[in-house]
Amino acid sequence: MNEVTLVHLISEKTPPGLADALTRATFTDYVEIQVDPDPARTCQRIAKSTSAKNLIIIGTGDACSQLPAIALAQRASGKQILSYQLIQPMLPAFTDSWPQAPISAYFPAGSAIPKELTLRGIQIEEFADLDEFARIIDNYLP
Repeated sequence: MNEVTLVHLISEKTPPGLADALTRATFTDYVEIQVDPDPARTCQRIAKSTSAKNLIIIGTGDACSQLPAIALAQRASGKQILSYQLIQPMLPAFTDSWPQAPISAYFPAGSAIPKELTLRGIQIEEFADLDEFARIIDNYLP
């Protein structure tokens, strides 16, 4: 498979320490993108920061509301999103432009899982701490 870039969408809802946990993992290509209130600007930041044709997107909370726009922009630029790895996501409506890749939603152990996620066929996993989440993502990568 071609090179894969792990794109971490950073927002106010990003758990403290998540970026540090992810940078301690063994990813070959990892970029952090600060989410802009304007999805077009977020997409521009992704385009400027990634050269790989295959992406894995990590998002948290309401940053996930930009995923349909991100998916459309990546497809238009010839990039493929291999999966979405989301922590406690607040998901937007599903559209024909999104998702076209598997979605996994992660919640701290013991959290209430929104029923709508399981009804949409999203894979649900729990994690004990942020280092465990980073290990899960590291093991997921091809």
